[in-house]
Amino acid sequence: MKFTIALFAALFVLNAAKAQKLDLDISLPQPRLGQRFDLTLRSDTLSKQIFNLPPDKFKINSYTAFTGQETSFSVNIEALKMGKNEIGPLTFSFNAHTYKTNSIKFTVADSLPNVNKGIWITKVHVDDTTVYIIIDQHIPTHNSITHKENNTTSMSAELNDGEKELTLTITDIENAKIEERGSSSETSPDFSEKGLGYGSYYKCYKVTVLDKRKPLVLTKAAFENLPDYYKFEDIVIN
Repeated sequence: MKFTIALFAALFVLNAAKAQKLDLDISLPQPRLGQRFDLTLRSDTLSKQIFNLPPDKFKINSYTAFTGQETSFSVNIEALKMGKNEIGPLTFSFNAHTYKTNSIKFTVADSLPNVNKGIWITKVHVDDTTVYIIIDQHIPTHNSITHKENNTTSMSAELNDGEKELTLTITDIENAKIEERGSSSETSPDFSEKGLGYGSYYKCYKVTVLDKRKPLVLTKAAFENLPDYYKFEDIVIN
């Protein structure tokens, strides 16, 4: 079994006389088996970056570079083991300067079950004022077959009626700043004909307590499109 994580490293350029600061950040604070993630290094001077990662823990799928005001280097990797992990600090030399990143600590969670309907809400602790709220959701689909004039047939997946994508309200939550950190969605036809077709949805929110002297609890009312079958329990932030 395999699972995924996403990491980011940002290089903030100071000047030629000073060491540059690099920061690692993780976009999936608690990844699951089968997900992928990017490890990225940004710099306006660095032309390439080699990520030396333990081959028994991570599989490198591809490297990507983006250019703009900064140059961003990414490596798409896949975690091979569950449990606690740490990547970094990454240290390297370039043009007689030594560069060093911070470290990223994260836990790789198990993959989601192979079911076509379900909701998984996870709280990932960052510090005493910040958590990530992750929403994974499977919504059943049915195959839609289209016959075209040139005697070809296409198949697509359409969501079943009655369930919508679950979201967390990002405004009007007292004593909280809520930011959406990432989302994805994917639907595909059920070629197995076993009725396991589903749309897969992922959302990640960063929740920051504004005043840690006051309690912050996310209740059912903070979520939109929460179906009746999900047994919701209040999420205590602090």
